[in-house]
Amino acid sequence: SIHNYGEIKQFLHNIKAQSILLNPAKTNYATYSAICPDCRIIEGASPVALSKAIRNEREIDGIHAAMQRDGVALVKFLKWLEEAVPAGNETEISADRKLHEFRAAQPLYMGESFDTIAGYKEHGAIVHYEATPETDVPLKPKGFLLLDSGAQYLDGTTDITRTIALGELTEEEKTDYTLILKGHINLAMAVFPEGTRGAQLDVLARMPIWQHHMNFLHGTGHGVGHFLNVHEGPQSIRMNENPITLQPGMVTSNEPGVYKAGSHGIRTENLVLTVKDGEGMFGNYLKFETITLCPICKKGIIKEMLTAEETAWLDNYHRHVYEKLSPSLNEEEREWLKEACSKLTTNH
Repeated sequence: SIHNYGEIKQFLHNIKAQSILLNPAKTNYATYSAICPDCRIIEGASPVALSKAIRNEREIDGIHAAMQRDGVALVKFLKWLEEAVPAGNETEISADRKLHEFRAAQPLYMGESFDTIAGYKEHGAIVHYEATPETDVPLKPKGFLLLDSGAQYLDGTTDITRTIALGELTEEEKTDYTLILKGHINLAMAVFPEGTRGAQLDVLARMPIWQHHMNFLHGTGHGVGHFLNVHEGPQSIRMNENPITLQPGMVTSNEPGVYKAGSHGIRTENLVLTVKDGEGMFGNYLKFETITLCPICKKGIIKEMLTAEETAWLDNYHRHVYEKLSPSLNEEEREWLKEACSKLTTNH
């Protein structure tokens, strides 16, 4: 039965239950104090969060459909950005507005899933930067634009970050960009036994930058709700321990980054679905299926730094992106996407 939110204290005070499950980390003191004194309190995690985090088939179909429409909007935007920046009239805020425009034109669009982070050059190094009229800067054909954005569709929630080379880059920018891509691919390719926690996989995304004595202080991955919160647990992939294991049906982000104050910030983010990968020694194995559909900018990649396996992953991902998105684009957009998704080995 459903009651008005304002009735919660009265309801808890009059509750006839013998015991009540309560998560002390998620319950404020006023609510806790309202519970009937005769009621036994059992402290523990709510079972609701875990059941929400495991998608059913209908939800999985929905998120795939939402990703396809989101990808179409992003391709239209990236093509526009590439053509608009050299003209010199665009800023962080105008780019944000244009992206919103392309997304809003998609069926089942309900709004942004969070405020877009559009950080050009040194603004990209501010992890949760949001452009204001006071901080807004023009986009020029050099350096990186870090764009972290997402949308709410009736059939799914999206969250994606792309770091886009707007023109000439320094060797340091290219190196950092390639290291982050290596970490992103390492995590995307992970295969792991059932019962694995996010903290056990986090190192895969960080190792390439750790080897250069660099790190990032946010999580590598957070759970994403289904037409719900863009940050939604209980699973995560981060350095600190979280007892929740990764289970089939969970949607989690894969987003390593590196941030250098006053210079540049880089983050590459896709959402991944945990799926079964068959039986093996000591039980079942799982892997990630990358579900975000959008090209990863190739202009910052130092090809020699990628292994053959990493290059193959990127080429396969781009082939998949082209196959899924090209039918919904016009001829000009398809040509742009074809080039954006061309093989790294043949790309000049």
